[in-house]
Amino acid sequence: MSLIGAKTFFFYKGKSQPSHHTVSLPDYFQKSDMKLPRSGVTLLYGHKGPGSLVGAAIRKSASENIGVCFADIKIDIGLWDANKQSLDNFDRCRFLNLPSRANRDVLDDINSRWNQWLEQSCLPRESFPRKPSSNMNLLDRLVLEEPYSHLNAIAYDAITRFGIAKFVTVFNLDAILMEEIMVIPPSTRISFVKPEAAD
Repeated sequence: MSLIGAKTFFFYKGKSQPSHHTVSLPDYFQKSDMKLPRSGVTLLYGHKGPGSLVGAAIRKSASENIGVCFADIKIDIGLWDANKQSLDNFDRCRFLNLPSRANRDVLDDINSRWNQWLEQSCLPRESFPRKPSSNMNLLDRLVLEEPYSHLNAIAYDAITRFGIAKFVTVFNLDAILMEEIMVIPPSTRISFVKPEAAD
């Protein structure tokens, strides 16, 4: 079993942090018109962006006199593959990091499906996954189709108020190692609910 690390943060009011917090549809300072997936929980991934967003969260906490908690989360991705992901490997390595860790066939296949779905909704064509998209809810459709249905999580670039960040949406919540979640400060227990289930 190979693991990836992800982060999240949340705000709270009052002097003491809550004993429990549910992560469902978080606010990572993303563009207001960005539609996140609803069949998975979105977290922050890697070193591209989370640092500046964590700093922004601390500044917001101080300026608005609200509390902030951070959490480190580990996700099972099957067997790590050092090569760029290919369409025939998702049943082994169940993590897709777009666009940098996907080969051209994967990028072209996703872009073709993406623009087909955008066209059906009378929306303009996009260059996703090579460039960020505001229509990330289309990942909900992607993970229903072969071979993407094998994936536990998909990471992608997202535009935030503080530049490009890397988000990761976890579609298989059973892949989250609940016993290894580290919350700072450590007084809050975290759970995860897919936005579609929270409606």
